[in-house]
Amino acid sequence: MGKTRLTFLLTLGATLLAADTLAAERPKPKAEAGTTVTVTAEATDVAVAKTPNPVKVLGAEAIQESGAKDLGEVLPLLLPGQIQAYGGPGTGTNLYLGAGRPRDVVVLLDGIRVTDPSSTNPSFYDFSLEGIERVEVLQGPASTRYGSDTHGGVIAMYSAGPRQEGLSGFASVGAGNRGLRRAEAAPAYGWSGGWIRTGISTSQKEQSIATDNPFRATTGVLNLGQSIGENGLLTLTYRNHYRSTPLPFASQYGPPTWAYTPVFDPTRHNTELDETFIGSYRQALGTAWLLETSFGHVAQERLEPGMNLSDPYESDRGQRNQAVGSLTWTPLAQFHASLMLDHQGDSAEIRGDRAVGSHNAVALELSQEWDSGLRAVVSGRYQEDAIKYTFATGTPLPERNSYRFVYKAGLNYLFPTGLRLYTSYGTSYNTPDLFSLTHNLANGYGDLENELSHGGQVGASFERGPWRLKLEASRALYDQVINYVDLGFPAFKYENGTNLRVQGLEGSLAYDAQLWRLEGFARSQEARNLSQSGELQLTTAGATGRPFFTGGLRGAIVWGQWKLAGRWAYTGSSYQYFDALGTVDGERTHFNDVALAFTWTPRKSLAFTLRGEHLLQRAQSREEWLSGRLLRKNDVYLLPIFPAPGPTFSLDVKYSF
Repeated sequence: MGKTRLTFLLTLGATLLAADTLAAERPKPKAEAGTTVTVTAEATDVAVAKTPNPVKVLGAEAIQESGAKDLGEVLPLLLPGQIQAYGGPGTGTNLYLGAGRPRDVVVLLDGIRVTDPSSTNPSFYDFSLEGIERVEVLQGPASTRYGSDTHGGVIAMYSAGPRQEGLSGFASVGAGNRGLRRAEAAPAYGWSGGWIRTGISTSQKEQSIATDNPFRATTGVLNLGQSIGENGLLTLTYRNHYRSTPLPFASQYGPPTWAYTPVFDPTRHNTELDETFIGSYRQALGTAWLLETSFGHVAQERLEPGMNLSDPYESDRGQRNQAVGSLTWTPLAQFHASLMLDHQGDSAEIRGDRAVGSHNAVALELSQEWDSGLRAVVSGRYQEDAIKYTFATGTPLPERNSYRFVYKAGLNYLFPTGLRLYTSYGTSYNTPDLFSLTHNLANGYGDLENELSHGGQVGASFERGPWRLKLEASRALYDQVINYVDLGFPAFKYENGTNLRVQGLEGSLAYDAQLWRLEGFARSQEARNLSQSGELQLTTAGATGRPFFTGGLRGAIVWGQWKLAGRWAYTGSSYQYFDALGTVDGERTHFNDVALAFTWTPRKSLAFTLRGEHLLQRAQSREEWLSGRLLRKNDVYLLPIFPAPGPTFSLDVKYSF
């Protein structure tokens, strides 16, 4: 299905249905949904308590309270223990959503993919929260709604909508130790039926061990919306983000033994520039139909140092154009049918190798709710992926075409007593990434097949008064997993073949009173390479990295003008790859992360926040890192090589108008 046919179908659907002129509720920005509603898990907005999909929602107030400036800082609130930062600000992050792999997650902004096509894993520090009022995490296979690369799920951000007519907004400044400086301004103006919002933020902070230049990030946002007639809403968003991250933790390998030698280079760094434009239009067509269309352009450019100290810097580029349209029919209040068309055209360039892809899909979702409290959702998606590769030498490869059908089904039962039972099962897939495929083909190691997975989740929750209890379990089986194969340094290749099983069990208990709240959580997870036996199942391709146990507490208390909020997360042992050993070994240590925030609000428009983060960590010196003396020490390393950041204290002042 080409782009021309996609446009024709969307235009035809709008034309045929425009004659229905019955009054309908005016569409609203999805950021306006409450934290008890999900706008990501299904084609229609639905209460979290009614969807069979495990989903977590973070609203504007919680985002502001956290002080987080990007996804890398806010995700620990939603997924404690499942996300692991490599070290200081701006460095990479691994997210094991549902115990899946870091590459199995896609990031969305207002329904459009903003994940870099030239990067295997999302770097969550590249997704600024400037102008964002809502973050949702959907766990589990999500290919029926969002296509390939979503074995683990998706993370969705939504731009802020209008607040009030007239001028409003806020400005804030902050400073702290470790060279921390930040400032942000977000004015907005609203009128009857529309709004315009702008925002700019800038920040800097020293790396976990000081370097010649600190981490720097700057983001600019422009967002506007306008009602069209009684039942239409047009929104436009432009975002520009720049980041420069010091990466002093280098290595050197050399003959004759190719032994690992740590090297600290205070000038080593990488940079990234992202630019995003998204336009969307929602039109209610009578009382039974809703048409939604979104168009997005995303461009990224990265400059990264090579693995070894002597390797040259490399420039990688990614670009995506996406058009998504959906038509939802609601003939009855308890039944929804949604047809979606999705076209993506993307390109990626890594070390001169280039790929250009076209992805076209059609999806159908049906949901039915009964008076008894039972609700069922089924969906299916058929997608065509066509990718053309060209080597850095200019040599082209034949076009690679693949076709895939994926499905998902789920049941949710909400009892009058507040008990909820839910389950879902689905399939997903990944296309091979550009680097793995071109490396294999350039060196004669053969082609790679799509990765496949199928899996499900079951859960139960209970709410009564201020009490909330939840227990969720998930399991997924991967087939044709693409693995890295060491052929003796520096030679390597990739191959399909590993059968991987990932599973997790997570529980939480919360008490939410009027002036205070407290929540405890715990998670157990593992991944096993089923093609191996014994301990090798846990220490070979695809199975390492995940902590086996995580847990912690978070809460807040308010008295008058004062508020104290805090969180503690515990990360247990795991299997990790150690460069110094050249192999996988057990990381038999634990990691505690404690953060506190004390806020004074003398006036409704003015707030002072004293914040302390990573309070149990200790700052390392350059000499301590080079000697490896503190490696495997509790609360010093979350991942090998990259030392944890030391304690950070900051004071922020925010004025709202």
